[in-house]
Amino acid sequence: MFRETLTKEWLDAKRQGQLWWLSLIASLLLLLACTTGWQSYQSYQSDAKEVAQQEQMRWLNQGEKGPHSAAHYGIYVIKPATPLVALDDGLQEYQGNVVRLEAHTRNDGMFRTVQDNLPMARFGSLTPAFVLQVLLPLLILLIGYPMFSAEREQGTLKQLLASGVEPLQLFMAKCCVLFAISATLLLPVIVYLLFIQFGQSDTAKLASRSAGFFMVYISYVALWSIITIAMSCLLKSARRSLIALLTIWALSTLLIPKLAMNYSTHVYPLDSSQAFQNRLKREVYTEHREMALERFKQSLLQEYAVSSTNELPFDFAGARLQFGEQYADAIFDRLFGERLEQLQSQTDSYFLASLLSPMIAVQSLSMAFSASDFHHHQHFLAQAEQHRRMMQRVLNHNQRDHAHKNKGHYVANLSLWQQIPKFEYQPSAFTDLAHHYQVNWFSLILWLIASLLLGTFAVRKLTKEPLR
Repeated sequence: MFRETLTKEWLDAKRQGQLWWLSLIASLLLLLACTTGWQSYQSYQSDAKEVAQQEQMRWLNQGEKGPHSAAHYGIYVIKPATPLVALDDGLQEYQGNVVRLEAHTRNDGMFRTVQDNLPMARFGSLTPAFVLQVLLPLLILLIGYPMFSAEREQGTLKQLLASGVEPLQLFMAKCCVLFAISATLLLPVIVYLLFIQFGQSDTAKLASRSAGFFMVYISYVALWSIITIAMSCLLKSARRSLIALLTIWALSTLLIPKLAMNYSTHVYPLDSSQAFQNRLKREVYTEHREMALERFKQSLLQEYAVSSTNELPFDFAGARLQFGEQYADAIFDRLFGERLEQLQSQTDSYFLASLLSPMIAVQSLSMAFSASDFHHHQHFLAQAEQHRRMMQRVLNHNQRDHAHKNKGHYVANLSLWQQIPKFEYQPSAFTDLAHHYQVNWFSLILWLIASLLLGTFAVRKLTKEPLR
């Protein structure tokens, strides 16, 4: 009986002229978005690889100079992207994916792409994530809103139920048809996810991320399919169901995410990048720093039982530079830690709003699997900072151990520059950061359960339809 009901619903859906036009438009939009996303990813990866190679060559070919001069000479490192960024670039354009590593300073991400765009250009970008998160639910409700309500208006619904069709089977058949049509629109995404599995260095990590990415969106399609059919079943007319569904769509995809973002930034305000850098300088270069350096000097003189730094068995300037770096690093850790807590509070507040909007949960998980969100960016910044500290330690120790052996100004050469390994960012496995997204997983599951409960209520109401 269920098979016959399913076949009937499929034939009814095929007769809807607007179904094919809507599906074609959505497929073309998603295909176009995937194509442009892939091109952007390829361009970014090519630029990142070229910049990394040029920076490494610039570092190695800087010539002979003092180790501390080389520390100030510095090097730029750039964050690589996963292939999933082509589907969801997340915060890539807003975070700044290039970091300068140099002495005495811990820099933040720079060269944010969004700063180079005209304001109107920010509203004209068409990404697969936007199509999947905003336009796909709209398409689902436009296809599914008349599935029950139109039959009720035409009087065929009572005839179906009176003929012995089980309300649950009818409801499930309509849900399955709408879900199948909507899931078919994910075909460009599925093809891309399969395509990127070939020719990658870490296939296992990428495969797990791709599977998670797909599961999030297939759940999103199921969620909207059930809600659409349930609302069409509960409301008496197609017009009412369309208005109700459009209201739910507008609230969950447009209004609530915007309000949640504004609320998070208002409740947990953050200093500008320039103000934060000024604070770093104010708190590092103080009288306390000079006093700490003097105590360090006196401790060395006492330890080696000498009266002058010239009598030490190593170069005091190199030791002093390294102590200064460690002193500043402790302050950097504190101040950056405080700002990270503020950013984490903003993020947690926004994540909590996923209880009110399933799109926030899907958006957050989508960026997480694409490694284009806040937490993955912080992981990159942490590795870049560890590399910077390693650079300073190697350079300062070299000056400490060798400068006192030379008369005049000590200079290093290529042999020292080669001791600094090339920065190779090691992306984290998703499981290492999964604890940050517990609220989003909980919200998505909760929304799925809520949609099933709504569907159950609609089926119970449907059993009384012939009695009206």
